[in-house]
Amino acid sequence: MTPIILRNTAVNGDLLEATFLPEKGMNLMSCKKNTLEAIDRSTRTRFEERSSGLGCPIGPHFHLKRQQTIIPPKDLERFPHIAKLGDEAKIDSFPHGVGRYAAWQAISDATKVRATLSGKDLLNGVPLSVLEGQNFKMSYDAELTPEGLQIKMSVVSHTTSVVGHLPQGKGKVISEVHNAYIGLDYKEVKPIPKGWNFNSQHVLIFDLDNEADCTFFPFLNPTEGKIAIDAITRKLVTIYRSLSQENSWQLYHPRGASFVCVDPVSCSQDPRHPNLSVSALNINLQILDNTDV
Repeated sequence: MTPIILRNTAVNGDLLEATFLPEKGMNLMSCKKNTLEAIDRSTRTRFEERSSGLGCPIGPHFHLKRQQTIIPPKDLERFPHIAKLGDEAKIDSFPHGVGRYAAWQAISDATKVRATLSGKDLLNGVPLSVLEGQNFKMSYDAELTPEGLQIKMSVVSHTTSVVGHLPQGKGKVISEVHNAYIGLDYKEVKPIPKGWNFNSQHVLIFDLDNEADCTFFPFLNPTEGKIAIDAITRKLVTIYRSLSQENSWQLYHPRGASFVCVDPVSCSQDPRHPNLSVSALNINLQILDNTDV
């Protein structure tokens, strides 16, 4: 497997570097500013076993696909990751969409990469449209600029679909959100609990001593969200823009884990039940050290 490495110089002269692996789901393997790394390396084992670690993309669906539109693969030996999924495999053999498991077609230069994937492409001899349960086309454009890593993802599908991405870190998560979220039970939109650090200016400061698997909605602009992961010595800032107000972002952090996932998701305020078949998402990822903050 041959990685694609983008390099550029930040405005202040620091070295920026982003590493992608198109042959393994267009995974963002590394995103660095000098020696500051945005991707938690402890998740590499999950990536190697089941394509769920490091900086993996989402799409054409989010989490486990509840509708029984996916036909389980007949030859499980072709897909060894399924054995690592446990109970998830009973519902969905390709959680978060087949895009993170397949090889993308990519072209690149020193600072840019463009990759595409469609239902006609194959994974171990099987068309992706069969594994995903629908035909689709996804595109992934990334550019490493002096301001940070710019990512644009889009999807066109036969039925509903989503795209998103997973920058990771640890500390506190800070964002301006509506007083509404979808919690661990995934059942309904509820007010943010009173015990959380959420103030009258709609600023949420979520302490990562706690666990989380929640969906939030941007407050100031319904098509744009800004999420900061404050890890004391560094800060990771994610700004995303969607073409539709049907968007949200997911916060996932298992209790005691060294990583946290912030997932901007297009075309649905409930990413488990998307509403659109065409959507796009622009993501700007910035790494700040303690001298920048």
